[in-house]
Amino acid sequence: MTFEEKLKKCSASEVWQEYCGFLDFSMGEYMQVQNRLLMEQILLLSRCPLGKRLFGDKPPRSIEEFRSKVPLTSYADYADILLLKKEDQLPAPAVTWLKTTWEGGSMPAKWAPYSQAMLDTYKTNILAAMLLSTSNGRGDFHVRSAARVLYSLAPMPYATGMFPDLIASEMNLHFLPPVREARKVSFSQQTKKGYELGMKGGMDLFFGMSSILYGASRNLASGAGGSIKDLARRLIGMTPQMLWRLLSALYRCRRDGTALLPKDLFRLDGFVCVGTDSAMYKDELEAMWGRRPLELAGGTEPSCMGTETWSKNGLCFFPDACFYEFIPEDEMRRNLKDPTYVPRTYLMNELVANQNYELVITVLKGGAFARYRVGDVYRCLRLKNQSDGIDFPQFEYVDRIPTVIDISGFTRITEREIAKVLDLSYLPIQNWFALKEYDANNHSFLHLYAEMKPQATAAAASGKEIIQEHLGVYFRYYDGDYKDLKKLLGVDPLQVTILPSGTLEKYRQTFGEEIDRINPPKERVLCLLHISEEGAMTCL
Repeated sequence: MTFEEKLKKCSASEVWQEYCGFLDFSMGEYMQVQNRLLMEQILLLSRCPLGKRLFGDKPPRSIEEFRSKVPLTSYADYADILLLKKEDQLPAPAVTWLKTTWEGGSMPAKWAPYSQAMLDTYKTNILAAMLLSTSNGRGDFHVRSAARVLYSLAPMPYATGMFPDLIASEMNLHFLPPVREARKVSFSQQTKKGYELGMKGGMDLFFGMSSILYGASRNLASGAGGSIKDLARRLIGMTPQMLWRLLSALYRCRRDGTALLPKDLFRLDGFVCVGTDSAMYKDELEAMWGRRPLELAGGTEPSCMGTETWSKNGLCFFPDACFYEFIPEDEMRRNLKDPTYVPRTYLMNELVANQNYELVITVLKGGAFARYRVGDVYRCLRLKNQSDGIDFPQFEYVDRIPTVIDISGFTRITEREIAKVLDLSYLPIQNWFALKEYDANNHSFLHLYAEMKPQATAAAASGKEIIQEHLGVYFRYYDGDYKDLKKLLGVDPLQVTILPSGTLEKYRQTFGEEIDRINPPKERVLCLLHISEEGAMTCL
């Protein structure tokens, strides 16, 4: 029976229980599912060459043995198999392969295999998120067949591109624009066309990347107050309902002197956002659309991993997508300073509230990744949510690990990539560090602090804009994802600050160590800037 048939033939409580019943789990029940599925995954791995590489000749016989015997892994541990798509090495046949960025322009794209069981789980969890996005309370949801869905996510072979194909076998949705048409145009054209169709006939559900939703929402009604000719063009093909909403909204906005907002035109049943900067945009998206977006957690390697509930105040990880381990922040930072140090991991039932953790996953149901460091940091908000009746931890996404700068979910910039760009530019930069910062509109950007060679310092002081533009050209040349940022979001993702010559050497003398090249602690940055201004150290 398809999801659409279940909506018609089953009670709301039965549908809710099938897809969202995991929210009723006790902590013990949650861990039982985790442990059972991990032991099944260990068995699958033990029968394939990849598992033999991880386990040796003797597979783990328990969860404890698995965690003590199998080392923490990164994509480099799988690259020779996955980049060449060697399916005979995997624990289960790959039905499809999905792609994501590895390290911007300096490394090839990562590929991840998906088994049929993984796709089935992905589909079930996406449907659960759809129910929750329309929900105002436990068991209360409003999902309807033939809903019009504005879909503003990256196409295949990226993970979000699977959503239309997976849903097609379960229910009838009208995507804006239609999937076949959307896959023939660029991402930006797809989003623009979807908005135009939504303006003509309305929309019921909205799936999109948070940064794109924010930029597009601000421009949704652009031109609504323009010339008669522009207004007439927008009215052509509108349904009577949308025409009435638009004209009524225009009248109210001009009468009250307010801006036209999406909530003046649309009545969304559900609103789903993804992306690493979702938390920065959700309040403003809610103000513009009149409905708070539901945030999803996931990625190419872990698939759809977590969702918020009807309260939209914390992520719950699906127990059947991955087996989860967590590295405390202090252990993570110690390991980043000393790669030979093996950080400790903790399980879901061993966490501490209000602490940050680096996520470690073992993909279940035939996945390729075991004890894999995804590169994401989450904060454990609470161990249970009594008001919502949830008995296991909830999380919020914090950021990528400190050695990676993720800009609006589009590109991952590392020390190696910045060094390569600086080499290509031939600019007389002697030393540098970079960190992720946010502007007044909560747009993230890469802030590069550069110290020029002594003979170039005077020229640099008067030509900072030239240096910034010069580096921007090379970033766009070297990293295709970076190039899309300015085009899609309309923001400059790079700022440059020129430091006086000798600043970083004074910092080294003060602290006895070099400043971290990527995302140094903010208090250290403040101290360094004080050194550059005063030439002396008077802070912590």
